Amino acid sequence: MVNPAPSFRVYRMKWRWQAFALFFLLFGALPVIVSLKEFVSGASDPNPMMLPVGVLFLAAGIGLTVYAFKATIGFSQDAVEHRTIFGQKKLPLDGIKGRREYVVKGVPGDVGGNTRYLKLVPNDDRLPTLEFSKHYAFDKTFYLWFYELPDLDAEDKKGHKDSNFGLV
Repeated sequence: MVNPAPSFRVYRMKWRWQAFALFFLLFGALPVIVSLKEFVSGASDPNPMMLPVGVLFLAAGIGLTVYAFKATIGFSQDAVEHRTIFGQKKLPLDGIKGRREYVVKGVPGDVGGNTRYLKLVPNDDRLPTLEFSKHYAFDKTFYLWFYELPDLDAEDKKGHKDSNFGLV
């Protein structure tokens, strides 16, 4: 491999995703603050649905914010590790079979509603597959390394051309 793995680098979520998470947190906090203010001041009758809905949005905003600021993809000398609030997965660099890339389509007509994912496939089923969105602030070094890995999607397409199986 000409381009080595980006050893000793840590990639975090892009700043715009972190900003979106903070906005969502503030958006969720606003109805809670308004409801509590109405309740304490007694100036008007509090809306009985505003507080539960606000608490729901606030909880989602807290979770999204923690995720956006804690999720990382880090490289050591011999492994790549994906950490999130839900856990961590570590894949040795010499255990990588290849890469895949795919898109999850969003709502039709939604501008920018598609999410692109990158996937590192292990050469042994006992090792974890690392899958992450392109919402991380990857640099040129990462992409040079990633796109030099064997493209398993292209190999699959090539294998289907040579095959007599499939639709007629």
